[in-house]
Amino acid sequence: MYTWGEVKLTEEEVDEILHKVAEKIRLYGMETVAILTLESVKPMVYVGGELGRVVLAPFLPALGPQYDALGDKLITIFEDRKNIEKLIQILEQMAKGEYTPPGKEEKTPEKAEEAAPAEPQKEPQEDAEPKKDEAEDGSKRKGWRSWLPF
Repeated sequence: MYTWGEVKLTEEEVDEILHKVAEKIRLYGMETVAILTLESVKPMVYVGGELGRVVLAPFLPALGPQYDALGDKLITIFEDRKNIEKLIQILEQMAKGEYTPPGKEEKTPEKAEEAAPAEPQKEPQEDAEPKKDEAEDGSKRKGWRSWLPF
């Protein structure tokens, strides 16, 4: 028999999973879209979690025990509104550039300058065409935008 809702997670485990999810969203450059979507569905997350338990959870054991446990953890985490709010706050910090991953200390400016080796500056070539992964303004495209041909 399938036991629902018996996953007990500590706050540290929940925070770790939320930070991993936020990093994955940041990897694809979708912070703003994720914030908008999460704010929109936040009132219905409990219903969505229960729907996930009924529709998705019976198929997770077929994928293997690690996916079964992970799916159960994710459903448990994302059916709580306070966890959705935590994820939104992490994504907002990422969008502002104020995010520091947990367990990583911020380097002071003196230490950052000492750690960075001095590189000779290259003069930009004006007649060179921009690379495929660079936008017209010279910045590198992030996430799914790097797949666009224009």
